Parts: sequence; C-alpha cells; structure tokens
Amino acid sequence: MKKWHNLLAPMVSAAALMVALPSLAMAQDGEIKTASGPYLGLSAGYNWTRDTNVNAGTALNSMDFSEGYTGILEGGYRFDNGLRPALEVGYSTDVVDKITGGPVGRYGSGGNMSAITIMGVVNYDFHTGTALRPYVNAGVGLARLHMDRVGSLSAPGVLYDDWDSTFAWQVGAGFSYAVADNMDLTVGYRYLDTDKGTFKAGTQRAKADYRSHSALIGVRYVFGAPEQAPAPTQVAPPPPPPPPPPPPPPPPPVEAPAITRNFTVFFDFDKATLSADAQGVLQNVARDAKAGKIVNITVSGHADTAGSAQYNQQLSQRRAEAVREYLLSQGMGSAQISVEAKGETDLLVPTADGVREPSNRRAVIIFP
Repeated sequence: MKKWHNLLAPMVSAAALMVALPSLAMAQDGEIKTASGPYLGLSAGYNWTRDTNVNAGTALNSMDFSEGYTGILEGGYRFDNGLRPALEVGYSTDVVDKITGGPVGRYGSGGNMSAITIMGVVNYDFHTGTALRPYVNAGVGLARLHMDRVGSLSAPGVLYDDWDSTFAWQVGAGFSYAVADNMDLTVGYRYLDTDKGTFKAGTQRAKADYRSHSALIGVRYVFGAPEQAPAPTQVAPPPPPPPPPPPPPPPPPVEAPAITRNFTVFFDFDKATLSADAQGVLQNVARDAKAGKIVNITVSGHADTAGSAQYNQQLSQRRAEAVREYLLSQGMGSAQISVEAKGETDLLVPTADGVREPSNRRAVIIFP
C-alpha cells in the first residue's frame, strides 16, 4: 500500500496541474507565440519500478522495489509541424524492498537498482491554438544498469554489486504549457523497459531486467524567437466632399461620400483572434456598409502553407467566422454576411508548402 500511495501522490498532483492549465491557456489565448528551434529540457519526479524475476544460477527470485526517483536532461529541436526529435540522458534509482524465492537457506534483501539511460526520442506536439499542447513520444537507446549491494540472490550472504549495459526502449505522453515565448512547463508520464542484464558476484551470475513507470514535472527552454505578425493594413478614409460654390448661383448638390469596397485584416501565426488594429479596420467596414446601404458582403478566410492543408482549411474558416462575429457586434445583420474558407489555396504571396508567410494569414471583406 505504501508503494501505491507514493506513486499516487505525484500522479494526482500532475493531474491537478493538467486540469488547471487549460483554463490558463484560455485566459491567455492570443498572447503567447511559441518559438521553434533548438531546445533544452529538464524534468524530475517519482519512479516506480515493477517487480522483476531474477535468474541467479539455478535459483529464480522475485525482486520487489519500494520508492524511487528519476531525472531526465534532454536536448533537441522543435519544428513548426509538431515534430520534436531529441536526445535524452536519464537516471533512475529504486530501493530493493524484498527478495522472495531462491534456494533453501537463502535470506536477506536490500540494496539499490539503478539505470543510466541514453535514448534517441521522437516527440510529437499537438497544436491546439492555445498555449497548452499535449504530446506523445517514443524512443530507443542504451541502459547502463547497476545492482548496488543487492542480496542475497543465489546463496546466503552473497551480495551483487555490478554494472551491465543493455538495450532499452520507452514511450510517454503529457502536456506542455507555454509560460513565455521560449519557455514551457511540462507534466508527463514515461514507461521504460530494458533487456535483461547480467551481474556478477564472484563466480555467481544473476540476470534481471528493469521496467519502470515515472511521473515527471519539468521545464523546457527553446533558443529561438517566434515570428511576429505584421500590423493590419489601415484603409485611408474617403476624401471630404468639395465645398459649394459661392452665391449667387445655387450650390450644386453634395455628392455622397465614396466608400471602400475591399478590406483586409491580418492574423498572428496559428491564430484566429482579432488584434486591436484589425478591430479598427472592421469598424470601418461596418461604417461604410451602413453609409453605402450595402445589403450583402463576403468574408473569405485564408492561411499560409505552414501545417497540413486540412488544418489550414479549418483555421481559415475560424478566421472568417471571427470577422463575421465582430461585424455582428457592430450592428450588421446576420443575413448581410456570408463567409467562405479558402485555406491555403489563394495565397497573396505565393510560397512553397510549409512556409510561414505573414501576408497570407488574412481575411478579406468584399462589398459587391
């Protein structure tokens, strides 16, 4: 029961942090622009090693572990498309709590079992449009296992204190939360599994593997700068009407002011929120539509080529809908506004696939 209580406490704390992060992300949506580039990360937490069978000569023992701890240092590169390859160096250690089985007369337990790992890991971050991003990962590499005065396994009083290297693999999942442009807080889970290592105590030999679950909390720093979106284009107001001629001739009728029929607003990378400048442009749209008695307008959303075509289609739809909702708040009628999503099919600045181009992240409002 103590083992499970020790494992449950950090996992409950990590779960509580995961629940709190989405509300923080919603509160700061549009304020954080995550960077891409090389990064370093450090995490630590509780480690629970699963019971393992130990072959010691002709004896078969079961080795049970109690509390343990782990730490991981990682370095890699974060790409805009969600991929995050990395090299991880980790250390885990656990206390041997109990040894059962083996020959008659074999007694005792204690010592430690530890693992130093070097792993090549591929991570994938899921873009959510907020500062909170789930991730999954998998990796393979080398584990350096250490039996530190573990016994007795094969005969009374024989302690094993030896190292061996073996193949290892891992899988994991978790969340990251961007507290700044270049810094994330992380909450995660890792499962580590190794092949059996061989350990010596004089002429005695023992074989055991290492399998552990870890609950981790950490921090990640990216050495890069996020791209800033350009300020929205402000359309110049129409010129004032000409002054009437002096008397005695009667003044000519004053012409109605000309109105602009094409407006454009721009968005930050991977965002569908309106900046203050964009809102100012849309206020001019609502004013000119009223002045010109415009019955129908068309709003088309666009995206650049960074990300998949399906994701960009959805993102351009959200941008068009954001413009429509703001125009409704300015007094325009729902029947006046039609929206369409162009995705990455109608680029203002032609680019190759996967290129961030600020001028292509836009919404266009057209009067008939």
